[in-house]
Amino acid sequence: MHDEGHSRNVHTPMKRALWLLLSALISSACDRVGRENGRGSAAPEVAAPRLSPVEIKPPKIERSVTGRVVVVDPPRIDATQIDLVKQADGIVDILWVIDDSGSMANQRKTLVNNFDRFLAALLTLKVSWQMGVTTTNALDLGKLRGTTKVIKLTTPDPKAVFEANTTFSGSRTRWEQGLRMAELAVTGVNIAPGGTNVGFLRPNAALAVIVVTDEDDSSFGTPDHFARVFRTAKGKGNEALVTFSTIAGSTPVGCTPAGEANYYGSLAEPAFRYASVSTKTGGVVGSICDASFEGTLVSIAEALNTLRRVFPLTLKPLLSSLTVRVNGAVIPQDPVSGWQYRLDTNSIVFLGTYIPPPGAILRLEYAFAK
Repeated sequence: MHDEGHSRNVHTPMKRALWLLLSALISSACDRVGRENGRGSAAPEVAAPRLSPVEIKPPKIERSVTGRVVVVDPPRIDATQIDLVKQADGIVDILWVIDDSGSMANQRKTLVNNFDRFLAALLTLKVSWQMGVTTTNALDLGKLRGTTKVIKLTTPDPKAVFEANTTFSGSRTRWEQGLRMAELAVTGVNIAPGGTNVGFLRPNAALAVIVVTDEDDSSFGTPDHFARVFRTAKGKGNEALVTFSTIAGSTPVGCTPAGEANYYGSLAEPAFRYASVSTKTGGVVGSICDASFEGTLVSIAEALNTLRRVFPLTLKPLLSSLTVRVNGAVIPQDPVSGWQYRLDTNSIVFLGTYIPPPGAILRLEYAFAK
């Protein structure tokens, strides 16, 4: 009994001390504002900010080392233009319209004798050609003559074939209508399937009509009408591919063929109608009275609208910058073996021995002034 009481007295003060310590700890964690544990809002004490003044001073410039700023224009660079153009294909169909009258016998021989020179000019111009012969005679209706109606580069002895197709047994003079016969040769039933002239006109070829006569035309219809017929023979948009050339009596008074001054009725009539059609289609007009047709035939060959010699530029170039390339190769500026610049037409021209070949791509590169 004594022991139990002693134990009770000992633990009671210890418990009281522990209780006081616990109460003190709890009180120290309580919010001062709330005055009771766990009540009120917490507002921490924060010290007021301390601000210091900032002094802003103007910039200091050392003027002793400051110089003037000079603005310089950028270097001038000329704008560049490139024109790409394609040379024509160099293909031509040639229709000869030959006067079959007896008075033309000597002139037909002269034509045959100069035929080789005409072919040589075509070869120089790199032209792929084929040709046929009809007459000014209304009875022939524009049909091509001969056993070989279409003479080609591959035809054996083309000169002999041409001579056979332009030789007549005797005078076949009728009402001569060269313009009308040329029209029938390149239009209508003659070129339709089964027609006499099928295969003569190629779709991608230029057309050259050449009339050789000592009389003017007697066809119905005006020269303007026939010029339109020929220019449209290759289809819309291809009017420039057609030329009509004339070897006939010179205008305005006619002429006498070489070596026939003493022959009765040898005067060649002035060919006003033929010459008019030639002028309207860009063809050549030559005289039937020349001792040789060589010059006229070469001029006709060069006038064929197959290979272009003139190439207009899009803009005015600075000449020192102009470069001409054909299929990638640089062509020199040379009047004989290269090109020249024509100011009046603003174009590149090839008037010498060099002509860009068929189908060639020309690159014309140049700077132009604004």
